[in-house]
Amino acid sequence: MSWRGPPGPGLRGVRKACHLNGVTGGEQAAGEVTMRLFKELNHVSITVTDVTKAREFYTGLLGLEEIPRPAFDFPGIWYSLGGGLALHIILNDELVRPAVERETILAQYPHFALWTEDADETARRVEALGLPCRDVVSGPTGLRQVFVKDPDGNMVEFIGPTASTAAVRRMES
Repeated sequence: MSWRGPPGPGLRGVRKACHLNGVTGGEQAAGEVTMRLFKELNHVSITVTDVTKAREFYTGLLGLEEIPRPAFDFPGIWYSLGGGLALHIILNDELVRPAVERETILAQYPHFALWTEDADETARRVEALGLPCRDVVSGPTGLRQVFVKDPDGNMVEFIGPTASTAAVRRMES
């Protein structure tokens, strides 16, 4: 991997090469081995203003599995999402989204997506919970996307196959 550090004593214009045995990926210059900076996504973190309400939503309503968390000097919760992926809930009571962003569900808002094998059943469960949602089928993929928001306005998408041919708005590519 090539790296150009900031100008400074001993670094001005120097090109350093990192050679790691057996690790490859990306563009290679002659005689250089490059590595990708990561192997896979490990976790996603979101901020909340109330950890108790977040636990009610993520554990109580969505049924996510809590996992042990280090003793940080701030409150939070960790959840296993499967496949080695985790969700980290972090208290930040100073970061409050405007009401319109907490209440509105638009696809361009930041979110993370959870794969479901049966998006129709997931949509039925979300409806039964009384959660406001945005429910669409993607034209290009044919996958159903069910978006919900937690009490702080963090958006969660459930995505998966659907057998539904009606009742769900279809998005075209």
